[in-house]
Amino acid sequence: MVALFFPLAAAAQQPKPCIEGQLLPYKNYDEACADFCNDRCSFFNSSLGETGRPFNKTVWRWTPKNVTGIQNKDTGDAPGDISFFLSKKSLAQECARDPTGWGCFLDGDNLYGRFIVEMDGQLGPYFECNPENVIEPGGLPWKPRHWVDTQTFACGQGCLQPVRGEGCGTTHRHERNGTYGFGGAMMCTCDGTRRHERTVGRELPPFAAGRRVGPAAWPPQCNLAYYAGDRHHPGVNECLDGAVLANVSGWDFMATSAAACDACTADARCTGWRTADNLTAELLTGPLAPTKAKACIAGNKYHSRHGGGVSWGTAGSLGGFWFSTPISAECAAGAPLGTDGCAWRVVASTYRNASCVDGRVDAAVEVYGKACFESCAQPLNHTSSCYLRCYKNTLLGDPALNLTAMPHEKIVAPWKGGFDVGGCPEVTPAPCEGPQCGGPP
Repeated sequence: MVALFFPLAAAAQQPKPCIEGQLLPYKNYDEACADFCNDRCSFFNSSLGETGRPFNKTVWRWTPKNVTGIQNKDTGDAPGDISFFLSKKSLAQECARDPTGWGCFLDGDNLYGRFIVEMDGQLGPYFECNPENVIEPGGLPWKPRHWVDTQTFACGQGCLQPVRGEGCGTTHRHERNGTYGFGGAMMCTCDGTRRHERTVGRELPPFAAGRRVGPAAWPPQCNLAYYAGDRHHPGVNECLDGAVLANVSGWDFMATSAAACDACTADARCTGWRTADNLTAELLTGPLAPTKAKACIAGNKYHSRHGGGVSWGTAGSLGGFWFSTPISAECAAGAPLGTDGCAWRVVASTYRNASCVDGRVDAAVEVYGKACFESCAQPLNHTSSCYLRCYKNTLLGDPALNLTAMPHEKIVAPWKGGFDVGGCPEVTPAPCEGPQCGGPP
C-alpha cells in the first residue's frame, strides 16, 4: 500500500486527508474515493506539514522546445525532475541508435521550464500526461512503428501511451479505485462529480527501486544483474561450475564481486562468476551448472525476457515528487484559486537550455567518479558503455573503486544552480500550441 503524497481534498470546512501518512483510514478504497469525489477528503500529507490549504510550489519540467507551459503536463520538484533526467541515462545508447524509439522524444535539443505554481492544496490522483502516439500502417502503440506528436498531450490515470483519436483509453485499469504500481499513486475516478479532473495530482517518481534479482547484501553491480547461484533455484545452490573465461581480484568480497560483476556484464561471452576466497573471482562462460561439490559464492547472469540493458536500480532515484496539472483544473487568466472550482495557476516561469543544465550534473558526476571515468578509452563519450557504466556506478557507489555513492545534494545543487544568476542563460520558448493550450485541436 502506498500513500505519502497524495491528493488533498477540497473540504468545506477544515480539510480532511483521505490518507494519513501511509494509512488508509477507511475500510477500502471505494469508501475513500467516495469521500474524495464528494469533496469530503483530499490527499494531502500532514506529515509533510501540509494542511490542505493553498500553497506555492516550485516545479520543473524537461520538455521539447515546441512544448511550453504545464497545461496537461507532468512536472517535478527538483529531486523528482532530476530523477526523471537520470532515468533517461539508461536509454542513452538505445536513443542514439534510434531517436524515434519509445521514451526517446526528449533525446534532442530540449528546454527546462521552472514554474512557481499556486496550488489549492486539494491534491488528487496523479495523471500521466504524455504525447499521443500516431500509429503508422501496420504499427502498434508499444512497437517502434509509430511517431509521437509532442504538441498533443493526453492525461489520465495509467496514461502511458495515449493514441490519437483514443486518448488514454477507457479500460477498467484506468477507471478502478485503489492504487497503481506506476509511482504508487492512489487512483480515484469520480463518474459523477469528475473531481479527479479538477485537482493537481502527485506521486513518487515511478520505478524508483528498480529490479533487484540478487541478494540485497551484494553490491548493486551484482544484485541488479545476477542471481545467487542456480538461476532456477536462487540461493539454494550457491556455487556454479563452468568454463573459466578470466580472473579478477579485490581486497574483500564487496570489491571482488563488484569488479567481477562489472567485468562480466561488459563481456557478452560471460555468463556468470564465482569466488571461493572473496579475494579472487573467476568469470565463467558457457552453460553453468549448480554444484554443492565446491564451496563458493557465485552469480548467474540475469537476462530479461523484455530485453534492454542492466537495471540502474536506485541510481537515478533522488526522492522528491511528480505533479500533474490538467488543463481542466487550471484557473482562467487573472482568476483566483477556487474560481469555478479551479485548482492551480502559474505565478511565474522561466526557461533554460536543458543541455546546459544537465551538463552541470554530468560534470559533477564525472568529477566525483573520476577514478572510473579515467579508465574508459573515451572518458567523455556519453553514449559509450564504459561511460554509462561509470555514471551508474558513481550514483550507486562502487566497492571495486572504493567509491561511495554520490550524495544527492552534490547532484541537486549544480542542477538547480543552472537556473540561478550566473548559471545557464535564459531562453525564450516558442508559444504554446496544441489542444493543451486551450486552442483548437
